[in-house]
Amino acid sequence: MTRGWLYYLMVPLLGLAALFQSTIATRLVVRGVKPDLVLVLLLIGVMLYGPKAAVVWAFVGGIFLDIFSGGPMGASSLALMAAVLVTGLSYRTLSRYHLLVPIGVSIVGTVTYGAVYLAILFVLDGLAGAEWLRLPQYNAPFWLTMQTVVGPAVLYNTTVILLTVPFLNRVPETSEAETAFS
Repeated sequence: MTRGWLYYLMVPLLGLAALFQSTIATRLVVRGVKPDLVLVLLLIGVMLYGPKAAVVWAFVGGIFLDIFSGGPMGASSLALMAAVLVTGLSYRTLSRYHLLVPIGVSIVGTVTYGAVYLAILFVLDGLAGAEWLRLPQYNAPFWLTMQTVVGPAVLYNTTVILLTVPFLNRVPETSEAETAFS
């Protein structure tokens, strides 16, 4: 059973990516959007090792993101796990060596992550109206945010993933049985 070095280094890399995304990546803003480095790293993990391992990494990466960003705790984890599970459906069906697969994974993963995260904020904003809960308000209009933030983020994340494709193609494929937690 051989797993690549990325499999074992994924958790520390997610921690570094979350720290980098929350601090230095704010200087890499293009048209108001910064790269979702944790999401991109997880989408690469899904294409290489499948959804079983990646869903655990998504939980850990989301906790790292929430710690460093100050957002609602657990929201990033849920959104990242949803993105990993949706994009993981293509793991055995499609070959990651085809150029359209990383593009599709990036588009679907980013839209899923953005939609789930905004849905969580929408629910929390609705609950903030209850005085007995004393929750902070997260006023993010869903469709406007999808158009102005998630749309450009799709382009940014897809560009970052396309830059990694030559390196992804050098990593040998593994079977999902090799990466299962059993």
